[in-house]
Order: sequence, then structure tokens, then C-alpha cells
Amino acid sequence: MKKLALLSCILLMAAEAFAGKMVEREFTCPVCSEAFYAKLDVEPGQYDMRLDLKPIGDAPAPWRLPDCPKCGFVIYAISLARGEVAANKRTVASEEYKKSSTRSSYYRLGLLYAGLGRPAFLVANTFLKASWQEESDPAKLKEDLELSLKYFTAAAADPKSRVEERENSQVLMGELLRRLGRFAEASAHLQALRGTKGFTNNFFGDIVDFQLKRCARQDARIYEFEDVRAFRRPLLGRLKWQYKKFMRKYEKKPEVPA
Repeated sequence: MKKLALLSCILLMAAEAFAGKMVEREFTCPVCSEAFYAKLDVEPGQYDMRLDLKPIGDAPAPWRLPDCPKCGFVIYAISLARGEVAANKRTVASEEYKKSSTRSSYYRLGLLYAGLGRPAFLVANTFLKASWQEESDPAKLKEDLELSLKYFTAAAADPKSRVEERENSQVLMGELLRRLGRFAEASAHLQALRGTKGFTNNFFGDIVDFQLKRCARQDARIYEFEDVRAFRRPLLGRLKWQYKKFMRKYEKKPEVPA
């Protein structure tokens, strides 16, 4: 479970805090000097996650990032070094970035991080967040998942990456391959992890077994950590979870009187 805690901390590093309240702050774009206001999420809260690490419930997913209305630069840090500003200006001026003006903020942030040569694990997590923002658009979602997979694959193969990052990357590679419908590749990847150090008698091992079952059924649907936990329960426990999940999906929020 320590690995999952580490992964969630790394994944959520671009934000200020959690849950349904917001603050509005003034920013000055370091790329084009435009002054503007942007809303940010605040206050921590309790949450569970899907297997692609998107928080479940009222928590913003992902957290908002200040987005310059003039040049489209996504502000990911309060202060930037001079060389970093220059590199970002080149990325923002590129045709690829200009074409991404209608894409999600985290997609553009992924392009910025890639342009800065940031670690593959960070870039992968950023495109993963973009997939949460764009999951209602199948074409954009596929591109986000493919990009995230590309960088997680690089992170998993990088000997300079920390062990935890390589293991987290390997778990998410299985998830993304399955979500993309590449079931044979996902199964081969997951089978190679099964029983190895870091994936035995722990929650990562449970995720691998769960994913293999889904691949065998050619199931590319979205699942949650709780689905994995329920997978190990007796039949009655699994049925209770399925009923709870069904009710949660179809329950309606009470209307607020005018």
C-alpha cells in the first residue's frame, strides 16, 4: 500500500489541494506577460481511486491549473528559471502547441514537460490526467492514453528511475494497454510481472491478477481499486459490492429547493 500512496502523491503534485471549494487568484503569464485570474481547488478530503488513479467522488480530477487566455501557456509553478521560461516560449510558439489550443490543460502541460525534458514518469502522469479531462471524446482519450503509455514504458525501462516509479509504471502499463483494447499485449506484460519481486502477496499482485481476468474477457471498461479488493472476497462480499456500485451509479442527488 506504500507504493500506491507514493504514486498518488507523485501523480497529484501539480495541484494545491482537494475537494469541492475554490479560490480565485491573480497570475501573470511568464511566457507572454498577460495578467489574468484563475480558479483553483482547495481543501483536502477523503477519496478512493480508479485503476487509472482518477479520484472518485467530489474531489476535482484533475485539479485546475491556471491557463493563460492569451498564449495558452499552462502555469505549473509560481516561479520559473530564466532558461525554463525560454524553453517554454519555444514550446508555446511551436505548431504542435498552437494546434493544441482546444485540448485540455493537462495535455498542453504534457507538451510543456516533454519540451523541458522532464522525467518520463512525470510526463506520463500528466498525460494520464489529460485522459481524465478528455474521456468524453474517444479520439482525444485514445491519444492521451497512448501518450501516457509511451512515457510510462520509458519510465519502466529507465535504470535511473526509482524502483517505486518503475513498478508503478509497470502496473499502469497493464491498465493502459487493457483500456486501449490491446488485450494480448496487456496479458503478456502482466504475466511477466506475475510472481516477480514487488508483485507478490501484495495489492500490486492483486491488481495484476484482476487485470488478467479482465483481459481474458476482453474487457476494456474502467474499474476502481475497490473492484480489486472485492475480487478477493467471497461470493457474498462481491455481490454486496456490485449492488453498492450499481446503486451509487444510479442514485440521484436530492434537488435543492429554489
